[in-house]
Amino acid sequence: MKYVQLFFVIFHLKLSISLEVKPPALRRLDERCMKLAQRPYFDSDMVVGKPWRIYYTYNMKLENKCLDMVFKNATPRIVQRIWNDMYDYMEQQPVWDAAVLLGTMGAARHELLLCADQGAAGSFSGVPNVIRDGNLTPMKSSVSLLKFYMKLLNEGKFLVMIDCHMGVGSISARADRPPYRSEILAAAAQLNIGDGYPACTGDKNDDEQFLIK
Repeated sequence: MKYVQLFFVIFHLKLSISLEVKPPALRRLDERCMKLAQRPYFDSDMVVGKPWRIYYTYNMKLENKCLDMVFKNATPRIVQRIWNDMYDYMEQQPVWDAAVLLGTMGAARHELLLCADQGAAGSFSGVPNVIRDGNLTPMKSSVSLLKFYMKLLNEGKFLVMIDCHMGVGSISARADRPPYRSEILAAAAQLNIGDGYPACTGDKNDDEQFLIK
């Protein structure tokens, strides 16, 4: 099993299982990212700062579990630290000078360095800092470079993040401003990239009338 698969289980699902994606599915998922990139909208300044909470998922089920992501600018010091941790373990090197954001998730603060790719705004290569997690001891040149597409919806109210290889994806909103479930479903319908699942189902507005079936 690739170490990147185990990392994604920790980073996105926090469950001790591996994900298997067959080649036909990989082709569909690449097309999903290309579809999102047809109308790109991404600004890193609108992403950094307060936590984003996942309210809708693709290719995984969180149900009542709530996961928060925090993004900060990838300063030279951050890039150098992750380069020190991961350079020898990457199967393929990213363009380190193109690092834009550092993402962390959950209480364990699992790290992902995002480097801007060529193409539509929101296209990234990702370096998972598996060395920072003490449970993983990868072999050298064994960790795959990840591929993401990120997009902002509704003038920055929602953040879409899709892993273009494995198909794990999410729609998030700022944790201090929980959206209505009807708004989340409307955002998913706007994307039109397939069926997904509500997440963090217990987190809702006091006057919420929408019911999760």
